[in-house]
Amino acid sequence: MKNALASATSVPPTRLTPRCRPPPWQALGSSLLLMVAALPQTRSDSVADRAKLVESAATLTSLRQQLIETIETETAVKLFTARNMPQASAAQRSERQDAIQLALRASADVPLEVMRLCTHGLELAAIVAAHGTRAASADVQLGVALLQAGFDGARANLEGKLSSFIDAAYITSIVDEIGRLTGETTASTQATESWLKAPPA
Repeated sequence: MKNALASATSVPPTRLTPRCRPPPWQALGSSLLLMVAALPQTRSDSVADRAKLVESAATLTSLRQQLIETIETETAVKLFTARNMPQASAAQRSERQDAIQLALRASADVPLEVMRLCTHGLELAAIVAAHGTRAASADVQLGVALLQAGFDGARANLEGKLSSFIDAAYITSIVDEIGRLTGETTASTQATESWLKAPPA
């Protein structure tokens, strides 16, 4: 579908504002999957297929908005403010260090949440691939690629922040969740690929 990406990137005129920016590629990926889920054709034109796609479309609509809102969350100001706190005394230095760690955690929450949302999006992609029309396979593949790129970018961003933390337990929990989410995205991507490659019934 030649206009798939154009449709996915379009913004309704009523939502345009002076600060309006193009949606991030993770949101574009979910938009493509949403477009496929909303097509009148399904994989087998069955009621079961349509029910699964309607359910997935509703979830993808919410997920797309969550991705946009999460990525636009501003955390740099908090970190800048914390690093510029006074440090003339031991008490001030301790307070500054605590504030920096809190600000760093807030900044880490953004890529971590993006990873979670992309993981969910890739799980939905497998459902769309299983029940959506084969004619839109290329759009599903592109949607998956965009979500995977968003996941990988968020993971690299988060991993780059880990050395700044001093709480070993917190670092361990983040590393564990990175591993879990990575495993889930791999499984979902493989499931999607298997559906797209499966011969017609």
